[in-house]
Amino acid sequence: MINCAIAYADAVTAKFKGEINQGDHQAVVKLLRGALGNELPNRQEANLKTLLEQKDEVQYGSRAKTRDDALRALKRLEEFAAWAEVVLSK
Repeated sequence: MINCAIAYADAVTAKFKGEINQGDHQAVVKLLRGALGNELPNRQEANLKTLLEQKDEVQYGSRAKTRDDALRALKRLEEFAAWAEVVLSK
C-alpha cells in the first residue's frame, strides 16, 4: 500500500513538474507540494505522510501490524489514489 502511494505521488509530480522523487521517500511530500502548490489538499498530504511514516517499520521492521492497522492504511491509500486519479486525468 505504501509503495502504491509513492507510485501515485511520483506519477503526479512527473506530470506536473517533470520530476520524480529520487531520494528519501519523506521528500516526496515536499516535491508533491512543489508540483501542485495549494492544489494539494491538506487531507491528501496528511494521508501520504501517514502512509510514508510507516514505510520503514512495515518494510524492514519485525513487528507485525494488526488487521485494523492495515484497514486504516488501505482507507488512506484508497482516498489518496482516488484523488490522484482525478488529478492525473486533468
